[in-house]
Amino acid sequence: MFVYVGGDNVVDAREVVAILDVRRLQRAPDARALWTRASDGRDSAEIESARALIVTVRGTILVSITPATVARRVLEQTKARGSSKAES
Repeated sequence: MFVYVGGDNVVDAREVVAILDVRRLQRAPDARALWTRASDGRDSAEIESARALIVTVRGTILVSITPATVARRVLEQTKARGSSKAES
């Protein structure tokens, strides 16, 4: 199932590996390398408005919605997929 994560971004819930808080990534010394790599080559407006970093099996996506909202949407889709399998 696909999850709308803002802007023109839609991700397959099955491909989400991690949902990270951008503020914590920017502050944590151990996570700075991940943040630098994820933000490299992106538009400065996109970086400034980013609140969550979604890591998927295909790459990373910066989104302006909170990590909690992204997680809730992914979880809802995952549960919906599980219940539809049980009905089959």
